[in-house]
Amino acid sequence: GSAGCTASSLFYPGEGTKAYVANVGDSTTMIVKYTKSTKQSTIVHQNRKHKPHLLDEKVRINAAGGEVMIPPSLRMSNDGSNNNNNAMIQESSRLLVPDPSGAPFGGMALAMSRAIGDSDAKVVGLISEPEVDVWDLNNYHKQQQSSPEQIEDSEWFAVVASDGMYDVIPPEEVANLLGQSLYSDENDVSPLEACEQLIRKATLLWMNMAGAYRDDISLGVSRLEFN
Repeated sequence: GSAGCTASSLFYPGEGTKAYVANVGDSTTMIVKYTKSTKQSTIVHQNRKHKPHLLDEKVRINAAGGEVMIPPSLRMSNDGSNNNNNAMIQESSRLLVPDPSGAPFGGMALAMSRAIGDSDAKVVGLISEPEVDVWDLNNYHKQQQSSPEQIEDSEWFAVVASDGMYDVIPPEEVANLLGQSLYSDENDVSPLEACEQLIRKATLLWMNMAGAYRDDISLGVSRLEFN
């Protein structure tokens, strides 16, 4: 079959200072710090998005006999794995998947190099193996040389979203609105309402730029209470 999806998740075991981020595909999990004194949110960690042109991904695809299509705009910019902060949809590299029947104009072009499902693409290098990041709060404070006052001034939360959100809304905007909904006493918008606002905004931006088409827009948020 040709159906598939991405998966991005965060696991915190309920104690300790380590959180585990697992990702397959081009969705994104963010770990965010909310500073109570300034009411600002800072993204401190994002997983890597699995795009076909990334060197290690492309090497695996080519070794399996697959082909990667890289648009000219991506060749002239950065590696394309970071989120786009401009109000325009960024072109993506694609894994070309032949039609199983052998039809010359069939098949599909996946905008990711890893996915759950999409079994037709496994023969050309697509895999479902997640990439797992271990993020440690203690290491973060050591690297930042955080003072006791700064540590006390911080709250933590996680955001998980598909790229249909970040294609049109900067991740910093997403983080700030959700941080306010979670922690600001001056904000009467709940986290659920904040998610709904962002999804509606992303939907309208997609309509303005792509007409009837829009990519999947999924969004979730949760507090992280390290202890």
